[in-house]
Amino acid sequence: MKAQNLLTRILMEAEREDRNFSRLEFNVRDKGVVMTYEYAADSDAEDVHRPRHGKDPEVLDLDTFDELKPLLYEKNIPFKERRDDFL
Repeated sequence: MKAQNLLTRILMEAEREDRNFSRLEFNVRDKGVVMTYEYAADSDAEDVHRPRHGKDPEVLDLDTFDELKPLLYEKNIPFKERRDDFL
């Protein structure tokens, strides 16, 4: 259920006309996942008096991420999954 609610919010963000949503990035860690919205850089259309602010990153648990991935594939939402190891 939590994944379905998150998908609804992602779809709403993708439909916005004031930002050009390009994909999601998931940084998978041991105890959770950080989801970041990424936007295409279209500086020609940007209003200098109203700078864009992307959505803040969201922290998910691993179970929610596992539920969300198939929903993203189903809706053709582009995303990148990273599992970087840091020393």
